[in-house]
Amino acid sequence: MEVRDIFGKVFAGERIGRDEGLFLLKNADTTQMGSLADYVRRKHHPEGIVTFVADTNPNYTNVCDTECLFCAFWRPAGAHDSYTHSVDKVIEMMRTSYHNGATTVLLQGGHNPEITLDYYIEIIKRTKKEIPGLHLHAFSAPEISAIAKYSDLTTEEVLRRFWDAGLRTIPGGGAEVLSNRVRKKISPLKIDADQWMKVTREAHLTGFKTTATMMFGHFEEDEDILEHLDKIRALQDETGNFLAFIPWTFKPKNTFLERKLPNETGGDRYLRVLALSRIYLDNFVHIQGSWFTQGAKIGSLSMYYGASDLGGTLFDENVLCCAENKIRSTVDELVHMIRSAGFVPAQRDTYYQVLNRF
Repeated sequence: MEVRDIFGKVFAGERIGRDEGLFLLKNADTTQMGSLADYVRRKHHPEGIVTFVADTNPNYTNVCDTECLFCAFWRPAGAHDSYTHSVDKVIEMMRTSYHNGATTVLLQGGHNPEITLDYYIEIIKRTKKEIPGLHLHAFSAPEISAIAKYSDLTTEEVLRRFWDAGLRTIPGGGAEVLSNRVRKKISPLKIDADQWMKVTREAHLTGFKTTATMMFGHFEEDEDILEHLDKIRALQDETGNFLAFIPWTFKPKNTFLERKLPNETGGDRYLRVLALSRIYLDNFVHIQGSWFTQGAKIGSLSMYYGASDLGGTLFDENVLCCAENKIRSTVDELVHMIRSAGFVPAQRDTYYQVLNRF
């Protein structure tokens, strides 16, 4: 197998296999991968548009019984700094962000056994009624699985109730790396890769659009990266309901893994995985670059390594903030980042429909 042969397949419009993707990740030069990813990006986005969303990412509780070793955000019940916001408080936070320009709220929280199903249903219904201009993008697969367990329901039943209440999109969080070998090391109490895929498939078949994520830079090997990409590509073939893929890197500060993994993943590894994602996921329209975890310089480079979207402004974000990642951005800053890299900036909605070009 040669790198040029794999390039030839991509240029011919053919899908590469898992072994070929692994070969690229292990052997191709970083700039080679970038050039191929950029070619694929331009096939999907020939006008050179790079999008972003004005969003906020509040959390309704930090109480969590899943205790992931990579997470600096969760707290046990009864901890002095634990919290669970009332529905009124959640609505207030979302309304404030909406008045500050947010069009989407990414709402997630810990797995808290004390919260009833009615709490989540009320948030969905009141958001639609009281803040109709704000799109609620909420409750990842692990949250849905936990809610089902605490409510003595199936995950399909919870999804149906959320759909009937008015929820339409679900974030792809909690995927980490979809390899059970890795998940046993970083999140042994969280749902496994098979359950994440099951809940996401159920969401798609119910009608939900979702995103897919990957949090890497800890114990994964190259083979685990390919296992993850292969699983979500296969599900996208089946349902077509993934809106985008969002790879980002582990932040070790203040986590249980900090002693074992004190150093963050660098820009070269991030760009290689990003480029591979764009090359391998031929059935995904959008791949998101991460200025948020990698900083503005790598965020700018990500657009040359396959990214057609830069995520959101994140008016409010607490999870990675707990890991001492406190980078923020404004609409103007994202517009400047995109334009200065030679692309056309555009604000989008949750469904990746362009609202405004700059």
